[in-house]
Amino acid sequence: MRSAVSRVLVVGGAGLLGQYLVDEARRRGHEVLASHRGPPPSGTGAAWLRLDLRDRHAIADVIRDARPEIVINAAAMTDVDACEDRFDEARAVNARAVGALAEASRRAGAAFVHVSTDYVFDGSGPATETTQPRPLNLYGKTKLEGEMLAFAAHPEALLLRLSALFGWNRLSARPNAVTWILDRLRAGEEARLFEDQRVTPTYAGTAAAAAYDLAAARSTGIFHVACRDCLSRVEMGQRIAEVFGIRGPRIVPIPMASVALKAPRPKAPCLVVRKLEETLKRDMPAFRAALDDMKASE
Repeated sequence: MRSAVSRVLVVGGAGLLGQYLVDEARRRGHEVLASHRGPPPSGTGAAWLRLDLRDRHAIADVIRDARPEIVINAAAMTDVDACEDRFDEARAVNARAVGALAEASRRAGAAFVHVSTDYVFDGSGPATETTQPRPLNLYGKTKLEGEMLAFAAHPEALLLRLSALFGWNRLSARPNAVTWILDRLRAGEEARLFEDQRVTPTYAGTAAAAAYDLAAARSTGIFHVACRDCLSRVEMGQRIAEVFGIRGPRIVPIPMASVALKAPRPKAPCLVVRKLEETLKRDMPAFRAALDDMKASE
């Protein structure tokens, strides 16, 4: 078991998932280093290292000097429409940097965990780890390229695909799949939500725990990490209103076609989590249960 690991490097530690990965590592008693590109956060209990993922040489230097036993890459360019406009940057961060991180981790003798997305699929139905990826947009294409480069450089890599990540963001005001809806409903504003896109939301706390548990079990390959339910964005909004006690929520169902999106979105990129449940010998939470935990920690 890899439970004796004491030094973890979280790449993208200031992002939503990165925050939970840092907190979970500390809870398990590990020494935590985390990378940032902007100003370093304070009061997190991690040692912060500046890293620009567009600089391949910097990636190699940081991992060599940090001497981690596990490197977890939670950094990405996730603005789906911006990836259409800034493809070179998206490919540099979502693909080429992943290969460089995986290569540097292998050279350092470190395990490598990489976080990917449900958007590598075309959304034609529920997807298992063996479903053929067919991304519809440049975000999905760069993330898929990153997956391939990760395994090419580090064949024993562990890859986690997530969907509609949510949780409390303690380090920035950047919204996510749940907090954007919650903020609007609490303010009495309309939340215009897609009625024809179904996803399996991923609670950041669930993903962080799964990452360390799989690493401790020396698991490799691809795992889907998400809640068990495949929900429309409207159904997500309804669950959020129920759990957080919002009366008369102003949820407005709309079709995706009614919004001028630069990048096409998959309609039902629902992740099947059976492999993860069988490996960890526990059920993934339902979306409502994850919301209950989120509410309790507000």
